This record gives sequence, C-alpha cells and structure tokens, in this order.
Amino acid sequence: MNKLLIDSRENSELTESIITKCTEMNIPVQKEWLEIGDYVFEDVCFEAKSSFDFLQSVMNKRLWNQMDNMDRAYDNNLVIVHGSFIDAYNKWAKNVKTKSFTNQKRIIKNKYYGAMGKIILDTDCNLIWCPTEENAAQVIAVVCKMKPINRDVYIPRLIKHKKILIKKYGSIMEIGETSSKELQEIDGIGKVLANRIVDSLNSENKLVI
Repeated sequence: MNKLLIDSRENSELTESIITKCTEMNIPVQKEWLEIGDYVFEDVCFEAKSSFDFLQSVMNKRLWNQMDNMDRAYDNNLVIVHGSFIDAYNKWAKNVKTKSFTNQKRIIKNKYYGAMGKIILDTDCNLIWCPTEENAAQVIAVVCKMKPINRDVYIPRLIKHKKILIKKYGSIMEIGETSSKELQEIDGIGKVLANRIVDSLNSENKLVI
C-alpha cells in the first residue's frame, strides 16, 4: 500500500491533524526528508501553507520557485492555503513599520489575492483555500484516499479547448496523433491536461466531446 510521505521538517498542528485523518482512513504515513513539497502521495505533491506563510512566500517570491520545482517533479500539484487574509495581514503588520497602514493593506491584499489568481490561471497547480487546518488536513487525506481508485478521467477543459484544437489540427483523429509535448505549446494547456487529452483520445473507451 502506498504511503503519504511527510517532510521530516514538518512538525505543525496541520501535520498532526493530517496524521490523525490518515490513520482514520487507513492511509499509511511515513516521515522522511523531502526535497520538494511538504507532503507527497504517489505522483501528487502538496505544498501546504498557513495564510501568513502564503503571504510571506508571495512577498519574498519563494512561492514561484517552489511551484516550478513541484511542476518539474510531479504530475499533480496542489497548493493548500489555510486561514484568512486578515489573520495573515495582522500578523505581518506587527513586524512592519509603515506610515500608511490603509494604503499598505490594500497593496498587500492585491498581492495576496493576485498570487492566488496567478496560480489558478497561469500554472498547472491546483489551489485550495481552506478556512482551518482541520479542513486542509481533511482535503489532503481525502485526495490520498481517492488517488489509487481507478475511475473515469473528468476532462471538461478538453471541451473548453475543442474549437482551438479543431482549428489547429483539423479533426479529433489528428489531435489524438499529436504528442503531449506539442499540445503543451498551446496557451492554457499544461502538462497534466495535455497528457489527459492524449490518453483519453487514444483510449479504447468511447469519448464524447
């Protein structure tokens, strides 16, 4: 049985909650040094951050390096943020001296939510925002529980890109003969979606788009 690997440096309340949830779901866990990500299950990499940690990583731009590393190493990547922006900002503001907190708060807020928008729109990573650590732990445990299950691939984004693909390649058959690498050159199609399109169109199962 596959295990949820936990970075040995992770000793937070979130980690303890994840271990508890995984134990309840009969998901083995193991702590070891992870070069990339906080938690890894098969080809799924989780980067979990409190709202304050997320804000800090946005401000120092470390977040984008982390996501680049995740994208190179794993097929499925999730950034999970738990907590509110207000909590993050209040904690950040205690350590920063500024003459205009109102103006500064607006700038920080734009950076915070802008980073979330960038993750959603410009990367192959999934962003999940949870109100509490317990909710975040539940999401991670559920993903680990569902991952090994053989189920139909849900590809609504193929429908979204149908007109573009047909215009470029001419027919569904031609699309199916295209490599994943070539599909990734199309705006909005990353590695995961490209692989799913190729796999689905070359599957023996009937596909309706």
